Amino acid sequence: MGWLSMTLRGMGPHATPKAYLDDQCTYAPDAAAGRTEGLRVLKSTVRSGAYYAACQNYGPDGERPPFAIICLIRWNPRARDGYVFAYKDMTETAGPYYFDCPASILDMLGPPINDHAAEWRARCRQRLALTSRRKPRPGDTLVLPEPLTFSDGISEQTFRVGSWGTRTVLLRAGDGAGVRISRLMTRAWTIVAPEAAASAASVAR
Repeated sequence: MGWLSMTLRGMGPHATPKAYLDDQCTYAPDAAAGRTEGLRVLKSTVRSGAYYAACQNYGPDGERPPFAIICLIRWNPRARDGYVFAYKDMTETAGPYYFDCPASILDMLGPPINDHAAEWRARCRQRLALTSRRKPRPGDTLVLPEPLTFSDGISEQTFRVGSWGTRTVLLRAGDGAGVRISRLMTRAWTIVAPEAAASAASVAR
């Protein structure tokens, strides 16, 4: 399914993407319409440009195991054309490429329906394991699994963590240059003892 865009009026009484999508994922069985099962949201959240929800089908025969619904979101309340909200919906069985689902939702899900769902959940758990680590602090030495090459052509794998005022900064171990590393908390770095860091730096060069 492609993207669906709408104005604030199109969102009806819902002031936020989460409220709108919660409503879209909530309906009762309707025999007159040929709908034998309903759907309800057990828990949902919006983060990193996506809506994540643990949802459950239910009907006269009881409840089905919960599964995940993921909606990619574009939200711009000041859009000039008036189309402030757009979303693209999918379930975990489609193998979405967004993995920022919180553990509180993952823990509610039943057995994965297919391999795509199992892989998606595993990727979410891997990301959680990385982002739940403590953030590097001044005085730490951080080592990446592989060297990064920066825009000045210099490659480095080991970084000293320092501070600039209230900001935490990374300094290349080789030349002390301050650098920025994108998506730092989702990378598989380690914090090592000073002697191990010196050894890793010498090997990298």
